[in-house]
Amino acid sequence: MADVQVRNQADEIAVALVQALARQDADRVLLLRDTLVPLIQERPAMLARVATWTAQAHQINGDHESALEAIRNAIALVQQGDEPEVLPSLKMLKAEIVKGKAAIQAATKLPLPDSPLGRAIACIDQGEHDEGGRIARQARILAQSEGNYRDEVIALLTLARIPGQEDSAIRTAHEVADESNDKNLVTAVARAAKAAKVNLPTLKL
Repeated sequence: MADVQVRNQADEIAVALVQALARQDADRVLLLRDTLVPLIQERPAMLARVATWTAQAHQINGDHESALEAIRNAIALVQQGDEPEVLPSLKMLKAEIVKGKAAIQAATKLPLPDSPLGRAIACIDQGEHDEGGRIARQARILAQSEGNYRDEVIALLTLARIPGQEDSAIRTAHEVADESNDKNLVTAVARAAKAAKVNLPTLKL
């Protein structure tokens, strides 16, 4: 659904949106979407395309809930229109988003309360930052010794809960996630960075 014939201003915006999506500039895609949608209310096929591009932008940002909402909207619009041939590809994208959402939830599942990381999180949440930080650092050392990237990233994101340590902990988690080549860990760190307003360099994945 990426081919767009340029006939007017709306089509020009759509082309710019597709170009932003190709660059994986999700925030630009969403900004252009907001400008484009009011101009194409009488063009259901284009609305379906924009909904699909919106889903992909949210997917890039790791916002799977919004991505699911957008792809469901795209599917509904296509079902009402005259492009049934695109439904299989939209349903594949939906399945990919659902799978990604489940993988992210598994990758970032909180540790058991009686585990070292679980105790560290509990301490930090109760304001016991020194003790929580000590336990989290110990958990990270253990994870490093075992080559456990997931637990190391969670330990670093736990440290990022401590005021003043957000930037350094998230940046280090970014490096570990990138080294792991685990896309789900990369996305989890990117989401944490966005929430904490920490700017990260471009990841490999």
